[in-house]
Amino acid sequence: MRAWEGLPPDTMILAPAFATPPMRCPDDVWAMLVTAVDIISDADPDRAGEVALFAGNWVPQQPPADSLYDGDLVLRLSHPADPTYPLARDHATDVEMLLAYQGRWQRVGQWRGLDDGWPSLIAPTAAAVMGLHGDATEAAIWSETPPPSTSPPLIKWARGGIAELLDAGLVTAGEELVWNRRNLGVRHTARIRVDGTLILADGRVFANPSGATTALGGNHQNGWSAFRRASDGRTLGDLRTELRAQRGK
Repeated sequence: MRAWEGLPPDTMILAPAFATPPMRCPDDVWAMLVTAVDIISDADPDRAGEVALFAGNWVPQQPPADSLYDGDLVLRLSHPADPTYPLARDHATDVEMLLAYQGRWQRVGQWRGLDDGWPSLIAPTAAAVMGLHGDATEAAIWSETPPPSTSPPLIKWARGGIAELLDAGLVTAGEELVWNRRNLGVRHTARIRVDGTLILADGRVFANPSGATTALGGNHQNGWSAFRRASDGRTLGDLRTELRAQRGK
């Protein structure tokens, strides 16, 4: 399934369940980044609402909730706070959902005393939060500046994200990004524009890599984990981590 969706090899598939999901964040981990979530729509009435995919990756240290990480959604798994919950504490978990938004890690959901079926329970909320934030981000960007044509723009107006990688010289305008979904036989491509946006092969333009991958994949994807630089195979997330290290954060 990781190959099917073009997810990093260390991604944990939480649903569908191939194994018992983690019930705690490891001691050396801050949270789990939600990398993909797919809820079957009403177009398939027999399976509508079913969790087709829910996946995440461990994040060792808490990053700043600045413009570079805006829109990242994470989960924190901990021992149940309520000692009266009927399940044994080792078989239950408290889940906190946080979104990087407006410079803060803001709580957008909290569940207490869940059993090992927790991924299917909270996946719809994760999908809704990622979708709403992505739509709001793209709408806010284009409301300030008309959507650019497919011709290279003359000025850089996009804020945060890839624009910051451009400023730091970690990527260059015109550079190609790829997202390989091998089992589907699909290789999506995008190019970085001088304004910090991404243009897809079909001409659609996105201000955020997650908006681009979500549009391409038909589900909610964290584009920082999916897109790789064609020249060396490094993910946008790797480059983002490098920029954070250069800044000393």
